Amino acid sequence: MNGVTYFVLLLSSTLLALDGVQSKPMGNVIDFDKYFEEADLNSQERVVGGYDVPEDEYVPYQVSMQFLTRSGKMRHFCGGSLIAPNRVLTAAHCVNGQNASRISVVAGIRDLNDSSGFRSQVQSYEMNENYQELVTSDIAILKIDPPFELDQKRVSTIDVSGSDMVGADQEVLLTGWGSVFHFGTGPFAKYPTVLQKLDYKTLSNSKCKETMTQLTDTEICALERFGKGACNGDSGGPLVMKSGDSYKQVGVVSYGTAFCASNNPDVYTRVSMFDGWIKERMA
Repeated sequence: MNGVTYFVLLLSSTLLALDGVQSKPMGNVIDFDKYFEEADLNSQERVVGGYDVPEDEYVPYQVSMQFLTRSGKMRHFCGGSLIAPNRVLTAAHCVNGQNASRISVVAGIRDLNDSSGFRSQVQSYEMNENYQELVTSDIAILKIDPPFELDQKRVSTIDVSGSDMVGADQEVLLTGWGSVFHFGTGPFAKYPTVLQKLDYKTLSNSKCKETMTQLTDTEICALERFGKGACNGDSGGPLVMKSGDSYKQVGVVSYGTAFCASNNPDVYTRVSMFDGWIKERMA
């Protein structure tokens, strides 16, 4: 697993003891304050190899998770998906050890600079109890308030129900505001403000294990040619596939190789494996 890393904005060895965290951290805790004080997130360039969501189009279930910095600014750090008016699905590593009061989610936007979006505060979060860093169960649910008003065009939920396994060679869609350059961190990182989208296909777990040796059945892989794939800042975001006239979420962006979109698989948490766990937390 050398060179394997999460697709959260910050991938730092800096650990952080935060006041007000709601649960015991599981593994490394990301120091978002340190990252946002050092990073330049003003790049206007463009998921690696993806393309802009058109101006007249929204991905209504996609949300931006934003962190309140010490300087008082809200900064995007992970993606998520709206699964109920007051629930967001994301990756556990996005919230592990973080103070919920400093995280909010924004819905109804394609551009991070769009002030007409809708913001809701994270009240609490729950990570799956079996979560292990870069190994398994990288999934969490956020409880938010106020609930979003659904209008179907700009803001709506995504279906995550069902326990069907997604096999190989299935067409899937990734969306996110992650880095558009292969080096997802440091001075070479380039983050878009416009939401990116990428069509690619799933890979069998047996084939994926040739590279991602610790892959488990709780995960699903997708792969495109060199230069296309998930990257830092896409973590927690949705991987969806067509289901009739709508979409169904099948994955949550989790991890990949440190050199993004390098002809190596992107690994997602397999949503169907957590169907019962999700349903229990929707009340």
